[in-house]
Amino acid sequence: MVITMTSKNQITIPKKITDVLDLKKGAMFSIEVAKNRIELIPLEPREKIFSEDVYMKLDQLAVNERGKELPLNRKAVKKLFRK
Repeated sequence: MVITMTSKNQITIPKKITDVLDLKKGAMFSIEVAKNRIELIPLEPREKIFSEDVYMKLDQLAVNERGKELPLNRKAVKKLFRK
């Protein structure tokens, strides 16, 4: 799944993901950065346990989106830093 950051450094979490994780307006996240990855972890007062059906949907979403990543090359990096 590919998303684009706006000029204000904002991203939108796709509806498929918000539906599966039952995220609502105002949801808060912890953010972690490791190597070249950004990980958003929803903050909830209790651990969320998913049904097998939800895990199957997440697995299918991952399969459907595999290979759609954009290549990161010199041209793409220059485009990111143009003002």
